[in-house]
Amino acid sequence: MIKKMIFIFFLTGSSSVLAGISNDTFNPELHPWSLMGYWGRTCKEPIGSLIRGQFTSANETLWSTEVAYRLAETNWLRSFFHPVIPVVQVAGNVTYRDGLYNHADIAEFDPYLIFRWEQFPWNHVVDTTLAFAEGVSYVTQVPWVEERYNDDTARFLNYLMFEATFAMPSHPEWQFLVRIHHRSGAYGLYGAGNTGSNNLGVGIRYYF
Repeated sequence: MIKKMIFIFFLTGSSSVLAGISNDTFNPELHPWSLMGYWGRTCKEPIGSLIRGQFTSANETLWSTEVAYRLAETNWLRSFFHPVIPVVQVAGNVTYRDGLYNHADIAEFDPYLIFRWEQFPWNHVVDTTLAFAEGVSYVTQVPWVEERYNDDTARFLNYLMFEATFAMPSHPEWQFLVRIHHRSGAYGLYGAGNTGSNNLGVGIRYYF
């Protein structure tokens, strides 16, 4: 039920604003809001191994919806990171973790900042962005995969995200994305061990 509500919200929100954008004049600075739906699978490997292409399913599925807002070019926070990081977004997601037989269903809440690069020489062929995010994460129950090798776990942990997006140049407001969704204790910073969970998945984002 929760995962159905998440994607109904995403699809309804996207449809309601679809008519408001002209693809010929799309300017991301004028359409700062975005809505994203995401599906992914949790893996057993640490994040470093996952980035290197290793993946073994931990029998957990994530369904998530994200709302994000692109800070204006004059915003002090975006100005602070510019020009090293051209785009900064304030975002948050609500996630449903389906643990199959490993744990009961879990709700997860993640507020974070997204740091994004979007100017690439091949954008006239495939409109591309690369991003990472840093924030915090709270779950209603510690997922099984985070308890496997460490008893020092916590519901409130660090949140980290890596993402690549791809869009047709004629419709840059619609993005297909690949994302790594990561929770961990950040080397004891959150009063828990460094154990965590890593999820690899895909999604669709719409800017309005």
